[in-house]
Amino acid sequence: MENSKELKGKEEAGKILDEMNSKFELDKMSELIKDNKVDFTHKEKQYRVRLLTMKDKEELDELRRKKFTQLLKDPDVIFEKDLIKLYETKGIYINQIKEEISKLEAERITLELKLGEALSKNSGDAILKTYHDEIQKNNYIIQVKLIQKSDLVAYSFENTLMNYVAKLITYLSLDISENDKYNRAFKTIEDFDNCEDEILIGKATKYALTLQYC
Repeated sequence: MENSKELKGKEEAGKILDEMNSKFELDKMSELIKDNKVDFTHKEKQYRVRLLTMKDKEELDELRRKKFTQLLKDPDVIFEKDLIKLYETKGIYINQIKEEISKLEAERITLELKLGEALSKNSGDAILKTYHDEIQKNNYIIQVKLIQKSDLVAYSFENTLMNYVAKLITYLSLDISENDKYNRAFKTIEDFDNCEDEILIGKATKYALTLQYC
């Protein structure tokens, strides 16, 4: 159980990060989310992404189980731990990349707290910009390494299943307004897969995953 000192520290850190987000507008998605849904317009049509209902979640579990079984039976699909070992035989060390990402994330937290402290003390725009630029640089390096790691394990069992679940969440939560009533934008997962509007799918995926996991 957390003591009062730990709780106070978390509260102060939270206030600092909230102030930082407000100052530099780092959290704009929260402005779009209202009543557990995100409304948006695309090609003059009104869409929304909403939290999954219990019925949606049951369908998600059923489709996920089918995909899970399919992947298990596929001899060409390899688990991430085995893929990592295979890469090591070729001199590529994914665990080292993971450690580098963890170190960078810890550095980012330190920078964010220093920026928050500088904000609370009104340290001046020059200092604030320095911290802000350092955080942006840190975020860029993290993203590069995350992409590097993601590319290396893109075809692992775990990553394939995770991407499929992300697709399912988007498919199940995306609605379109028709005759003043919202209905599921795609009748089947096959319809979703066949959609050629990459902008719509990309936007809906970003909103769906943010809403589902925020």
